[in-house]
Amino acid sequence: MVLEITNLERDLLFELIESAHREIIQEIDHTDTREFRKLLQDKLALLEQIGAKFGGVRSEAAIH
Repeated sequence: MVLEITNLERDLLFELIESAHREIIQEIDHTDTREFRKLLQDKLALLEQIGAKFGGVRSEAAIH
């Protein structure tokens, strides 16, 4: 699939991805439930894959 977007749209999407990335990492840090932590880690991995297509977001390992 090819998605054509403007530079402004790309920048906004990347900003939203980075924001969500930070929020999920904080949520993982505050989660006690193993199942929910795994769900968040899977979501984080997917978000990092998407972010990589926009120029990259730092991985969880780079932050911890």
